[in-house]
Amino acid sequence: MWDWSHLSLSGTPPAVPLLDAAADLLVLERNFAASLGICERGLQILSAEPTDAKCEQVKTSLCVVAIQCLVELGRWREVLPWLIQYYQTPQEMPYNIMEMCILLYGKVKQPQVMLEVSSDWLQVQANRLLPNCCRVAELHLLHILLPLGLFSDAEVLAQDSDVFTEKQRHIALALVSEHRRQWEEDEAAAATERDEHSQSESMGRTGKVQTRIQNVAHLLLRALGMIAGLIRRTPFRNAALAVLLITIILLRLDPASPAAYGPISSLLLLIRQTIASIFQRHPSRQL
Repeated sequence: MWDWSHLSLSGTPPAVPLLDAAADLLVLERNFAASLGICERGLQILSAEPTDAKCEQVKTSLCVVAIQCLVELGRWREVLPWLIQYYQTPQEMPYNIMEMCILLYGKVKQPQVMLEVSSDWLQVQANRLLPNCCRVAELHLLHILLPLGLFSDAEVLAQDSDVFTEKQRHIALALVSEHRRQWEEDEAAAATERDEHSQSESMGRTGKVQTRIQNVAHLLLRALGMIAGLIRRTPFRNAALAVLLITIILLRLDPASPAAYGPISSLLLLIRQTIASIFQRHPSRQL
């Protein structure tokens, strides 16, 4: 059984037995859905009761158990919206619930979800007077501001004398400075890696273009060699016509373009076929 000794027996809120049952279902039976349902039922009962310190304590405990159930069910994204159902504003949440939310969203790498919520909570004067405000501020600094790279905001919070003692301020400022240095080093390393990758890709593209140009040039040389042979061995008019057609085709092609490779290959085949056709039709014809 769970120890609710912080709740007085006299005037115990009616939701206390539900809190006990929900905690047992969570820890002993690991029936998270049933435990969450009991927590919600207990919170509905409390919403109809006059608000006092004891009811607030039970409400907080039910919310703590419910948050654990939502996380176990893989519904951690619903935690903050779920809490808003029972607190008019996030600034009204107790410090221990705020701590749980900061730790939760920090752990799942979603600190931006809590950035405005925890910042606003720390600005409420009533919250700043709580003994545990320092703990909330510390978690906000470590799990929200620093992971988001908000170093200026972190420095302002670290210098807040209403939240931290002089020794704590000194430690917090040193921590912010160290995280800023590490962040800048990581950014510089990432920028260098991106530049090297970009240069490597550029060199790779240049090498491919050069190879393509060499292949096209090789085909052109072969084609020109065959043209020279054709001119020496065929009638002048046929050779002149072939040269004219080839010149027109080559002038319309960009040798560096991948599109040129196929036409030039076809041209080479066409020249071979033309030579074969000429010698078949005019085997002994002279200029």
